[in-house]
Amino acid sequence: MKRVVAYCRVSTDHEDQKNSLENQRLYFEEYVSQHKDWKLIEIYADEGISGTSLKKRNDFNRMYRDRLKNKYDIILTKEVCRFARNTVDTLEKTREFKKIGIEVRFIIDNISTFDTDGELRLTIMAGLAQDESRRISERVQFGVIQSMKKGVAFGNIVYGYDFVRDPITGKKTKLVINEKEAAIVREIFNMYLHEGKGAYTIAKELKERGVEIKRTRSKEKSTDWRESTILDILQNVKYIGDLKQRITYTTDFLEHTKKYNQGEVEFIYKENHHEAIIDREIFMATQKELKRRSEMYKHEKSKYTNKHTFSGKLVCACCGASYVGGENRKRKDGTIRKTWRCYTATKYGKKHIENDQEIGCNNDRVNNELLKECFTKALKEILTNKNEIKRDVEEYVKKAINKCEKETELSDILLKEKEQLCKEKNKLLDLCIKEIIDEETYRLKNKEIENKMIKLEKELKAQEQKIKIRDNIEEILSSVRKTVDNILNLKKFSKNICKELVDKVVIYNDTKFDFYLKGYENPYIFDEKSNILSLQHLL
Repeated sequence: MKRVVAYCRVSTDHEDQKNSLENQRLYFEEYVSQHKDWKLIEIYADEGISGTSLKKRNDFNRMYRDRLKNKYDIILTKEVCRFARNTVDTLEKTREFKKIGIEVRFIIDNISTFDTDGELRLTIMAGLAQDESRRISERVQFGVIQSMKKGVAFGNIVYGYDFVRDPITGKKTKLVINEKEAAIVREIFNMYLHEGKGAYTIAKELKERGVEIKRTRSKEKSTDWRESTILDILQNVKYIGDLKQRITYTTDFLEHTKKYNQGEVEFIYKENHHEAIIDREIFMATQKELKRRSEMYKHEKSKYTNKHTFSGKLVCACCGASYVGGENRKRKDGTIRKTWRCYTATKYGKKHIENDQEIGCNNDRVNNELLKECFTKALKEILTNKNEIKRDVEEYVKKAINKCEKETELSDILLKEKEQLCKEKNKLLDLCIKEIIDEETYRLKNKEIENKMIKLEKELKAQEQKIKIRDNIEEILSSVRKTVDNILNLKKFSKNICKELVDKVVIYNDTKFDFYLKGYENPYIFDEKSNILSLQHLL
């Protein structure tokens, strides 16, 4: 008796393909029963697996390992493309089976590896199967790209949004805000941009609070927030309502290897594709801050958090490196003495020669309290003319109101255009019903009107966001005025105001600094030993 096993594979895990798999099982059982000297030992089957690679085909690989256990004499498979769509894999594996006396028989193709011309015919059929795989891959890729250009969103998990079914296609391609997650997204942007926290610190805090996040691969919720997750969120244009696709692309249809797109292929970008969670201005300010911190810490490998007032703002005048948190020494009264030190000095020590190269830095440690005192002095100088500052803010407020009023007028114009297009669409349908125009002309003209309406809808959606701001303008302006008053009447040091106003501080030694405030080109120069406060920007 010949011991026979069969191998079958379906390329997707859809329900109809599972039925196909069961049909293949029945097919092999019947085929083996027609040979009296054959006995069916086992059927190996892979579901939902592509035939271009053997890596994830568990049952195929189990069958391949079982060859060494003297478990079977013949392998049956319906056709070459079910065995493998990769020419190299097909020839390599069938040769190894043949070497130890195992026949591989392809029933529909009528090929046996024990035939004299078996390998020749197998090579031809495997080559055709591989080429068919290539063409299928190209067709699928073309279809995906065309769908992307039409605004179809691909993927299954975007934190802050849910994928819902499109009423037309029935597929989960529409992005709708998940309010619970969106609140966390807004909090992440606020923590990074306004509270000055780093991605590592934000991830740590969310994890400690037990905030859940879905993982793309497992599709299960966890609280394992990571620094990379936070950075991905901060840079994702989906949160401003835009859609950027082809972030990765397939480089090899056989191995299904993917690569991050560094400009090798065209990105597909759609503005105002869905409802935004983050205001565009806040998002752009965040990108600017990400770049600033990246440049500031580009020489650093360790995870220095950004939770302190001057984190990421202190620069060494001697070597250009940033200052990082140094030793926090406890005083006798129980208070903590916070200091900062040049990163180069932290890593390499004082300046010295090593391997014929000069490394290290001799710049001093800096006391955190002294920096705060210097900022407070600079702020007092800025606030000497409070009335002028208030006048400038009010002027800015008036411009904001005028801009919102113009946006409202534009929305009215767009609504009228939409109404006119609806009338044209109905009129066109009447002409077609009355047979004044033929169906082909109707179809082309109707498509043209629909494209215009889609474009108008996107513009209207963008205007709606701006109108929301207009409707809340009094509340926003009240908050702005309150913030300005708080700053103008500041009695003591404020961490938040300091983080907002200070751009950078250049450290010359432990008592001499240049304070660069946002909006001022030249610095405030401080020299505590000489008791000098020089308002350089006014000179």
